[in-house]
Amino acid sequence: MEYLAPVSFLLAGLLIVGTPIGFAMGIAGTVGLYLIGGLNLALGILSVAPYRNTASWLLTAIPLFILMAEILSASRISSDMFRAANKWVGHLPGGLAVATVFTSAGFGAVSGSSTAATATMARTVAPEANKYGYDRGMIVGTVAAAGTLSIMIPPSVVLMVYGIITETSIGGLFIAGIVPGLITALSFAGITMGWAGLNPDLAPPVQSHSWRERILSLRELWPVIVLFVFVVAGIYSGAVTVTEAAAAGCFGAILIAAVMLRRMGWRDFMDALERTTRPTAMIFTIIIGAHIFGYFVTLTMAPQALVSYVQGLEVSPGMVILILIVIFVLLGCVMDQLAILILTMPIVFPMVMELGYSPIWFGILITKTVEIGLITPPIGMNVFVASSITGVPLKRVFVGVLPFVLAEFAVLALIAFFPEIVTAFSGEY
Repeated sequence: MEYLAPVSFLLAGLLIVGTPIGFAMGIAGTVGLYLIGGLNLALGILSVAPYRNTASWLLTAIPLFILMAEILSASRISSDMFRAANKWVGHLPGGLAVATVFTSAGFGAVSGSSTAATATMARTVAPEANKYGYDRGMIVGTVAAAGTLSIMIPPSVVLMVYGIITETSIGGLFIAGIVPGLITALSFAGITMGWAGLNPDLAPPVQSHSWRERILSLRELWPVIVLFVFVVAGIYSGAVTVTEAAAAGCFGAILIAAVMLRRMGWRDFMDALERTTRPTAMIFTIIIGAHIFGYFVTLTMAPQALVSYVQGLEVSPGMVILILIVIFVLLGCVMDQLAILILTMPIVFPMVMELGYSPIWFGILITKTVEIGLITPPIGMNVFVASSITGVPLKRVFVGVLPFVLAEFAVLALIAFFPEIVTAFSGEY
C-alpha cells in the first residue's frame, strides 16, 4: 500500500500534462511494479501482459463494430436516417434537434462507438441547422449529448468490455441496454422541445411534411433496421456469438453500401478501414495500459483492503451503490470510460455481487454513470469532437449540453431505484 499514493500522483501528473490515458496508465503501472518487485517483476509482466490481455476472440468484435459504423457513415446512410427523422419530427418545436436525437439513437444501434456517432452526426446536422438559423451552441450540444446513446444502445463497446471483464452475458447486457437507451433518447427529445418552446429564436420552425412523404421516408431506414435486428437477435437467440454477429454485421454493411445502394467504392472502403484503425488502436492501448496498472494495484493489496473497509461500514447496500455512483461520475470526468471499467471492475464487481445485486443491472448502471463523463468537463470527449468538426467554441457547446447532463442524472436515478427497467427484458427477474 505504501507505493499506491505516489504512483497514483504520477498517473494524475501524466494525465494533467496531456499523456494519452493508455500510455499514462502503462508508465505509472510499470513504475509501481518496479518499486514493488524490482526490474525482473516489471519486465516479466510487460513481456506477457500486452498479448495476454488483448489476444481475445471476444475483443475482435470491437474493431468489427467500429468498421461497420464507418462503412455506414461512408455510404451516407446516416444522412438518409436524418432526412427521414426530420420529415417525421421536423415540424415540432426544435424539430431538427429532435431528429438529431432519434438519428443518433438509430446510428448507435449499429455503431457501438460514441465518438463515431458524434463525428458522423456533427457533419450531417450542422449544415442543415445553419440553413434554418438554429443556435449553434444548442444544436452542437444536442449532437454531443445524443452521441452518448451509442454507449447504451446495443451493440455497445463499453457493455462488451464490461461483459468480458466480469464474465457477464453480453447478449443479456445488450438487451438490457435497449430500454434505458430509449428512455434517454426520449428525455433528450423532450428537453430539445421544451428548450425550443421556451425560446423559439434558438430553434426556428422547419417545413412540415405530408403523411405520404413521411411514410415513403421509412424506406430509407431499412439498412439500419436489418442490421440491428440481425446483430442483436442473433446474439440474444444464441445463434451466433458476439464476434460472429459483428463479423456478419460488418459483411452485411459492406453488401448494403457497396452492392445494394452502390454508394461505396474501393477508396471509400479503404478510408473506412483507416478511420477504424485509430479508435481501435486507442482502445487496445487503453486495455493494455489499464491491465498493467491493474497488476500493480492488485499487488498493493488495495482491492482486498477496500472490500474489507466497505464490509466494516455500518451502511446499507443502497448507500454503497450511491457512493460508487459518485466515485464513477467523478472518474468519468477525468478518465476514459473503458479505462475506468478495466481498472475498477476487478475491485468493485466482487464486492457488489456479495451485496446481492444483479451483474446485468450493475453493468447498465455503471455504463450510464461513466457515459455522463463524455459530455462533462474537463475531458468531455464528445464535446471536443463536435466542437472541432463544427468550429463552435467549446464553451458554447458545454453550455449546450448542460440540460442533457441533468437528463442523464434523472435516467440514472430511474435505473437505480427501478431495476426492473433493466432486468425485465434481460432474462433476469
